[in-house]
Amino acid sequence: MVVAKDMGRADSGSEDTAQISPDFYNQGRRTGDVKPYPAAREVKHYEIGEATSFLRPFGKTYREALENLVTGSIQIIGLDEVKTRYKERWGEIRENIVEIAESYIGRKLGRHDIFVPLDDGHFALLFANASRQEALQRSRAIANDLVNKLFGELPGGELISVEAAMLTIEDFEGLDKIRSLEGLVSCFHTAILRAQERETREVKLREADVGIRFRPLINRRKRFVGLYEALDASREGDIAATAMPEDLRQSGSHRTRAELDCVILTELGNIIEKLDIQGRRPALLLPVRFETLANSYFRSKYARLLATLPNYTDRHLILNVQDVPDGVPNSRYRQILGALRQLVLGFAFEVDIRWKDFAAINDLPVFAISLVGHERLDLGQISALFTAAKEQGLKCIWRSLDNDELARAAFKMQVDYVSGPIFGSAQNAPAKPFSLPEK
Repeated sequence: MVVAKDMGRADSGSEDTAQISPDFYNQGRRTGDVKPYPAAREVKHYEIGEATSFLRPFGKTYREALENLVTGSIQIIGLDEVKTRYKERWGEIRENIVEIAESYIGRKLGRHDIFVPLDDGHFALLFANASRQEALQRSRAIANDLVNKLFGELPGGELISVEAAMLTIEDFEGLDKIRSLEGLVSCFHTAILRAQERETREVKLREADVGIRFRPLINRRKRFVGLYEALDASREGDIAATAMPEDLRQSGSHRTRAELDCVILTELGNIIEKLDIQGRRPALLLPVRFETLANSYFRSKYARLLATLPNYTDRHLILNVQDVPDGVPNSRYRQILGALRQLVLGFAFEVDIRWKDFAAINDLPVFAISLVGHERLDLGQISALFTAAKEQGLKCIWRSLDNDELARAAFKMQVDYVSGPIFGSAQNAPAKPFSLPEK
C-alpha cells in the first residue's frame, strides 16, 4: 500500500486496491445452507479425564487438552483491513463477505478442527494435533486462499490478518460440563472475547503510562551526535531483555504489542510537534516490532499514523525494526517496507547475532544493522555480524551498552553508533546535533 504524502499526509490510498462492486458478492449460489463448522450434535462422553470426546484430539485429559489449546493452536483470522479499505461499502458487502468466508473456511478444516465465528469479521480456528507454528502456517494458507476467493488475484494483496489467540485457563468457564460441539463453540467464543476485552483494558491502562525519552547515539569515529533513539520511559532502563514481568510489550499478545507500538508512535508525534529546535535537527531512531509491520492491518494503521506526523519525520525518522526473524524473502520485505518507505528516512534492522540474511535486504532502504545488549561471551559473534554488515555497506548500531568492557569492545570494532546507560542518562528531548569535544 502506498500512503499519500500531500495535503497533510493524512490520507491513504493504494496502488493495489481493487475496485469491486457489491454485486460481485451476490454471484453464484447462496451459502446459507453450508455449515461453517460441524453441526451441533450430542456426543458420547468418553472418559479421558474430564474431557468430552470432541476434545480428545487436543489431549488425553481435560486439563491437557485445554492447555494445548490455550498455548498455541488457536488462531484468529480477521477482516479488519478489508473493513478499513472498503469502509464506505462495508455495509453493503459485509453480509455476503462474512457468509462466503465462513463457508470457505469451514470446508478447509480437518475432521477434528473446530471453527468459531467471533464478532463482525473475525473467526477463530482450533487445530487438532498442531503446534503453534503449524497452526499459524495452516491459518495463513487459508487466509491467502480466502483473499483470492473474495477478491481475485491482488498484487501484494494481504487483506486478511492471522494472529494467535492469547488465552489463559481463567478465560474458560464450564468447559468440562459441555456435551455438544455447539456448546464447545459457544464456550470458546466467550473465552476469546473475554481475553480480547482483557487485552483492551490492559492497553488502556498501559497507554496512560507511556512516555518517550531520548538517548543519544554516539558516532565516535566522527566524534558527533546527531541521532537519538526514542525509548519508552515507562519501562525499566533500555528496551532490553530485562523487561519487567508485567511488561505487556513482552508478555502481551501480538495485537497488544502492536497497539502499544502505535501508542508509542502517537506519543512521539506529540513530542515532535512541540520540538523547538532551530536550524539543523537531529535524526530519530524509533523501535517497532517486525510482527507489527508484518500484520497487514497494523501495518496500514501504523502507516496512517506516520502520515499524520509533521513533514520533519520523512527526512529524520528511522524505524528500528526489532525481532527480525530468519528466512524472510526479499519479496516479503518489499511488501512490508514499501507501505512505509515514503514516510520515513529509512530503516534499521535489529537482529540476533546469528542473523545472516543480508542478501534479502541488499536492494531495500535498510541502512543499518542494530544490536541490543548482549554479554562479553558473545563478542566473537557480534564482531562477525558487524563485519558482515560493513561488507554489505551497512552502518552498525549497538544499543543498551551498560558496562565499560562492552563499550571498549564497540569502539575497537569501530561500530558506527553506540548508546546505553554507560554513556549517559536518557533525556526529555533530543538536542540539536553537536560535535564531541577533543580529548
